[in-house]
Amino acid sequence: MAKMEFSLKIEGPEGFTVDFPIPTGTTQIGRQAGNGLVLAHTQVSRNHARIDAAADSCSITDLGSSNGTHVNGEKLEPNSPARLKDGDRVKIGPFQIEVAGKPVPEETLEHEAPAADPSIVSEIAPAEEGPDPAEKPEPEPEKPSEKPEAAARDMQAPPPPSGGLPPTAPVSVNGHPGHVPGLTRHSSVLLDFLPGIYHTDFMSRFLAIFEATLLPLEWTIDSFDQFLDPEAAPAGFLPWLASWYGLVFDSTWTEAQRRQLLAEAHEIFARRGTRRALSRVLEIYTGTEPEIDDDARDLDAFTFSVVIPRRKRDVRSDLIEALIDAHKPAHTTYKLRFKG
Repeated sequence: MAKMEFSLKIEGPEGFTVDFPIPTGTTQIGRQAGNGLVLAHTQVSRNHARIDAAADSCSITDLGSSNGTHVNGEKLEPNSPARLKDGDRVKIGPFQIEVAGKPVPEETLEHEAPAADPSIVSEIAPAEEGPDPAEKPEPEPEKPSEKPEAAARDMQAPPPPSGGLPPTAPVSVNGHPGHVPGLTRHSSVLLDFLPGIYHTDFMSRFLAIFEATLLPLEWTIDSFDQFLDPEAAPAGFLPWLASWYGLVFDSTWTEAQRRQLLAEAHEIFARRGTRRALSRVLEIYTGTEPEIDDDARDLDAFTFSVVIPRRKRDVRSDLIEALIDAHKPAHTTYKLRFKG
């Protein structure tokens, strides 16, 4: 049987068109990045369908998609391959796809390398194919050097090239192309709660207005535990965390010192009024471990000494005194000295 080559002419919303040569082997279709053919639209499932192309035949299989795959107006049964032929019309979401199949000229077959590796052929062969001279030229002919992978990539990556990437194309998130829910012009969440009859372009755009407000709020609520982590919370949120312990940071506290004190606050306040807790608070603020002595003979009753191994002119003694007053036993007094 004569060898065939197949391609897809894809038409989508807002005048989007692209020609996609089908490589030999399996090509998966879906809106999720990583598919061989990415159709970026909310009406397309993440893994929607699969195309299997052999030397002389081509078939498509629906992978249990939400909105189904239609061939010539008939909806396919999930996981049941349907053979494709030249002129067939496939509908996936809002995309209308026309199948083109033509025999490979014998002259081309005679010049093929006999020992070509199949994996290399499926990746490189479409890039070496030129347009068929007998085929009616398209208004915008595809460049001979373009690969199928490049065509799929162009359907994902912004900004859109002139001539037809739809504004619903996904943007990059953490280096991975894909939809950003709530930030596109089409619904990516709310539309799924409606019956299929409402899955229209207008309704998708209409619901996207509400998602742009609702979803960022949901993201904040879902990630609220990060706000309670002193290491992950935004800097502007730290004073609120400090208020849980009755702390008020002044401008002399660096952000690193604030985060460190809040991270250890549960241990410090559990031992508040002890030498260990007071020493740790002063160490975080001054950057050096103080010397605290309450056993010296020259000290009065209920009096202890605090020695800061820093020069007095290098620190704010009034703020250090305020810290000691806040964390010492209420019935005690102290003597503060500096050295260095």
